[in-house]
Amino acid sequence: MKAIGMVGPRNVAEISRLTGAHQETIRYKIKRQFAEMGFRFKADVDYRKLGLVLHWGKFTVSPVHYPSATKLFRSLNDSAYLIHYSKILPQGHFVALFSLPEGTTNEFAQFLLRLKERKIIAEFELDRVLAQRHKTMDPTFYNFRRDKWEVNWAKVRSARALPLVAEEGRAKSLADSTDLLIINELQKDARRHVSGIARKLKLNSKTVEYHYRTHVAGEGLVRGYMVRWLRELDRPLSSTAVSVRMTFKGLNPKRLKAVQSAVNRIPYLWVEDLVEAQTYIATLAVPMNDFAPTMDYISGELGFLGRNVDIGFLSVEDSFNYTIPYHLFSEGEWRFDIKRMEADVLKGMNAGIGK
Repeated sequence: MKAIGMVGPRNVAEISRLTGAHQETIRYKIKRQFAEMGFRFKADVDYRKLGLVLHWGKFTVSPVHYPSATKLFRSLNDSAYLIHYSKILPQGHFVALFSLPEGTTNEFAQFLLRLKERKIIAEFELDRVLAQRHKTMDPTFYNFRRDKWEVNWAKVRSARALPLVAEEGRAKSLADSTDLLIINELQKDARRHVSGIARKLKLNSKTVEYHYRTHVAGEGLVRGYMVRWLRELDRPLSSTAVSVRMTFKGLNPKRLKAVQSAVNRIPYLWVEDLVEAQTYIATLAVPMNDFAPTMDYISGELGFLGRNVDIGFLSVEDSFNYTIPYHLFSEGEWRFDIKRMEADVLKGMNAGIGK
């Protein structure tokens, strides 16, 4: 698993060299065994090298539009750079992740304000992500023979922690349209080979190979690969796992670092974000039978948190992950027109709301 995270599931020869396992054994495990256990392989994209900056939004949808909230977020993906949304339970608000072109934060906030004025959303918050890290599946506490997690929390406490550090400098695009199409396919399934991607995109295989080696891999547009444990997480009534979102805020720098260190050690951590205003967000996929021990670990490591932490659960039925917004890239640049975005969202919502 660690080798796959480093070089990707396509590089069987390199995985074989790193692990000493036979190539046919590795192919079998990636194509069959791991898939049957509920593992998936995704590309970890460096959005800043695409000229994009991540922003988390928090939304309270207006009561009249609440039943059709998914239309709003689908429209925001179509025209407004949304790449993820989730309804948070039991609170009922939505969170959304946007990958905005560098320098457009204020304009985008104005766009959201227009949606509020039109009473599509009741309230919103928008915060720039200073750093984001996807944590690939840690096999240390997974028993592959028994196909189950066996976490030793004493060992978790002694594990090395890697707190996030804010990324500096402006985002700058190093990609072209072909690179973005390749990345889009790798985000769907990182096991895809160049030849298969070329057939899907109806492009010459040598062209795709060149772009993959020199740009996607060579420039670090894809900075690594994630191995995800998805056992039943996509089922509305899953009885084995739950997706948890924890938001820590209002902490001084020392306390914030302690929180990051404790959470970063948890084997079930999927993704963590360092956000403006001393805020840290962690998303975990926790087996139901280990939920209480996970919360006990956090409480034991961090003590009383009170209002400094907010915990919610991601609704499976009202959540979706999208790939990069490649469809908004044209003639070497990202299209960004808030008037067009507003018109597209209103059209997508079928909203005949007056000005």
